[in-house]
Amino acid sequence: MKTRILHIHDIPTTKCRVDVRLKELNYWVASIPAEALPTLQQRRFDILVLDVPACRLKQWLHEVNSRFSLPLLWWCEERKPATAAPHDKVDGVLCCGMNDNELQWSLLLGVKNHQRRLHLEREYQFLATKFQEKKLVDDAKIMLSKINNISETTAYEMMRTQAMNERKKLVDIAQAVLSTNSLLVKASSSKPKKYDYTQ
Repeated sequence: MKTRILHIHDIPTTKCRVDVRLKELNYWVASIPAEALPTLQQRRFDILVLDVPACRLKQWLHEVNSRFSLPLLWWCEERKPATAAPHDKVDGVLCCGMNDNELQWSLLLGVKNHQRRLHLEREYQFLATKFQEKKLVDDAKIMLSKINNISETTAYEMMRTQAMNERKKLVDIAQAVLSTNSLLVKASSSKPKKYDYTQ
């Protein structure tokens, strides 16, 4: 089965027909103007090739990345693409001066870069979640130790024992401790103050 490429163009490169070059390499290619992205019905593609000038690359990168999670390569006509455009979500760069082998290898590397980028993004999300959970547990541990006048180690053991007894995650217990305490603080601060006018 042929690799399916969506060629998205704004002002197409004038040096060569990108869609024709890709078809000559035996890819299945659909070519659409960038403005037609919102009306695109077909979504089964393997690779996206963005054929836009560097000055509008950032705008279309945002648009394309909000709609697809696919390898994204920029077809670049500029001589200095590295200084002209952001590459945070671009998996590869193609240009008219490449021969067929270079184009094939660049597309393959773009797919590999995309897989690596997705892996790093998932890993970052996982680590960010773990960090947030650890912060919640630490905050709850400190709060418990202050309220009950016990050590942080004892407070942590109390939460851990409760989590095991209730078959819950430690972070859920920590969240409950923090929300309960915040409710108590709000309740105590919302009571009307009594003033002594007898003095």
